[in-house]
Amino acid sequence: MKLSQCAAFVAVVDTGSFTGAARALGVSQSAVSHAIAGLESELGVGLMHRDRKGIELTDSGHRVLTHARAVMLHSEQMRNVAGSAAREPSGRIRIGTSQSFACRLLPALMTEFRGRYPELEIELKEGPDLRISEWLRGYAVDVGIVTLPKRDLKTHPLLEDQLYAVLPARHRLRSAAGVRILQLADEPLLMPHGDTEGLVRSLFRAVGLEPNVSYRVQNLNTLLAMVAEGHGVTVLPSLAMLPMSPALRAVPLAPAVRRKLAIGISPLVRNFQAVSAFVSTARALAGNRDWTLPPGTVGVGPQNTARPMGVVRVP
Repeated sequence: MKLSQCAAFVAVVDTGSFTGAARALGVSQSAVSHAIAGLESELGVGLMHRDRKGIELTDSGHRVLTHARAVMLHSEQMRNVAGSAAREPSGRIRIGTSQSFACRLLPALMTEFRGRYPELEIELKEGPDLRISEWLRGYAVDVGIVTLPKRDLKTHPLLEDQLYAVLPARHRLRSAAGVRILQLADEPLLMPHGDTEGLVRSLFRAVGLEPNVSYRVQNLNTLLAMVAEGHGVTVLPSLAMLPMSPALRAVPLAPAVRRKLAIGISPLVRNFQAVSAFVSTARALAGNRDWTLPPGTVGVGPQNTARPMGVVRVP
C-alpha cells in the first residue's frame, strides 16, 4: 500500500468528506476516490459507506484507521528526525481547544506562538472536553486543552479559573457575595453546550438536584444575550467571559468552584519540537498575564479568578 492512500483515508475521516479531503491534501477529488478504492482493493475489505449524509466507516474501517494514523504519524516523525538540525520548529501542530478556552486565552496564545515560530503550520479543532480527550487518544490532535483530572493522558498543568453564576442585572441575587447551587435550583437555566455542561450538571447532582434546563446554547455570545434578556441564568468559568454589558451580573459560586485546565499530549506525538514549543509558550503566557475577569465585567466578587496552575496544589 502507498503512503498517499493512508493520507487520503485519514483525510476523508478527519474532514468528513471526499471534497474536504481533496482540499486538505491539495489534490483532486478523483485522486482521493482513486486512493481510497486502491486501498480497499489492496486490503480486500470495504472501509466506508458514502451517501448524501456523508461517510460512515465500516467495522474494518474503524480498525484500519488506527493503523493508517500510525503510518502517517511515523512518516511525519521521520521527516522531523531528518530535519531536527533546524534551529526553529517547523511543520504542523494540531491543537484541540474548547470554546470557553478560545474566548480569551487562545487568541493571545496564537499571537505569541505565531510570533515566535512563524514556520509552524497551526491546525485548530474546536470541541468539548470529552471529544478533545478522544482526539488525543486517537492521535487526531497533537495537543489539547483539557480539564483535569485526565489520569490516562499525559498532561501539563496550565491554569485554574473560577465558576460564576451569570444573572440578569435586576435578578434577586445580583448583589450577593456568592451564589449557592441550591439557590439556582428553581431558576430556568441556560445550559452552556460543550465542555462546561458536564461540570455544571455535576455541581447540581452533588447536592441531589438536576438543573432546570430551559435551553442548551452553544454560542457564548448568544448565551449571554439570552441571560441579559431575562430568559434565565447560566454558569460559566471566568475564562469564558468577555466584557459584558450592564444588563448582566456575574457572581461567584459559593463555596468557590474552580476548574483546572491543562495541556494534554497525544500518546504518539507527531512533531516533538512543535509540541514542546507549544507547551512552553502556553505555560509562560498563563503565568505572565492577568487572567482575572476582563474589564467591563460587572457585579463580580473578588477578582482572584484565574491563576497559573504552577502556584496551586494539584491533587
